Amino acid sequence: MRPQRLLLSAALFLAQTVPQEASQHCGRLEYWNPDNLCCGSCLQRFGPPPCPDYEFSENCGLNDFGDHVTHPFKKCPHGQCNPDNAELCSPCGSRARVPTPGATQRQHRRRCREKPAPTKEPCPLKPETPSVLSSQESSSLTVSSPPRTSEHTAPWQALLTIALPLVLVLLVTSAIILWLAQQRHSSHHHGKAVHPYSGIARGDPNISPGSLEAPEAELPNLTSQPLSRLLDELEVLEELIVLLDPEPGPGGSLACGTTRHLAARYGLPAAWSTFAYSLRPSRSPLRALIEMVVAREPSASLGQLHIHLAQLGRADALQVLSKLG
Repeated sequence: MRPQRLLLSAALFLAQTVPQEASQHCGRLEYWNPDNLCCGSCLQRFGPPPCPDYEFSENCGLNDFGDHVTHPFKKCPHGQCNPDNAELCSPCGSRARVPTPGATQRQHRRRCREKPAPTKEPCPLKPETPSVLSSQESSSLTVSSPPRTSEHTAPWQALLTIALPLVLVLLVTSAIILWLAQQRHSSHHHGKAVHPYSGIARGDPNISPGSLEAPEAELPNLTSQPLSRLLDELEVLEELIVLLDPEPGPGGSLACGTTRHLAARYGLPAAWSTFAYSLRPSRSPLRALIEMVVAREPSASLGQLHIHLAQLGRADALQVLSKLG
């Protein structure tokens, strides 16, 4: 995995583990409707609290993405009651508190179209049984997880506060180490001696070590000719394709001096070579390389190609290229 992808995975992991906060758009007794971009009423969506001494959770337990983060209803705080199934609890013995407009909505947000509130559902709790309240929407929406209280979430929040920075540091450190290892391997690969993937390595008696360098008279002629000429000399191009495009199979020896290595000499990334080779046999990687170099650098010459082939030890390709001298 590349360092960039590793950092992206870390960022996505951290974004998914950040706890969702209350609604940034709507009031205490409203929820944000992400489809219609408006604030809807908790009472009109869920109906009144089905059990005595319960009230609406903040934003009906929904976040601004429409996901349930807690139950729509929660038990009244200590010292407060709700025998009349109002939206909010009030001090025991007093009248039910009527929510004020400022507490239920934010004036700068558009409210959803009002609709009749559902009737009160039967209370699913048995008397004196502090079990979990399951709320049902009109389409049998059931929330089965226990309500999240501060006593349960506090240890997890403390653990996340400690663990997330540690995980991030470990991921960044691993990415840096991996990147340094790739750089070291790349510099070692380009700095070592060229493997003789040429006619000499294949035992061709017609090619001598001295033929790796072209005669002095041929190099000036190649230098003055543009690389684009090779696209017009189809016979020479086909011979170079036969020599440079093939790669040995899994059981073959190390391949040096192929089109893949020639592309690296021209500064193209390995991903480009992989894509070019994936188009075989309908399209030659060498032809695609020459077209790419000519498009990027119209002043590229055959002399530069001659130098790269000599550095790769491809005497057989140099002999073919000398036909253009």
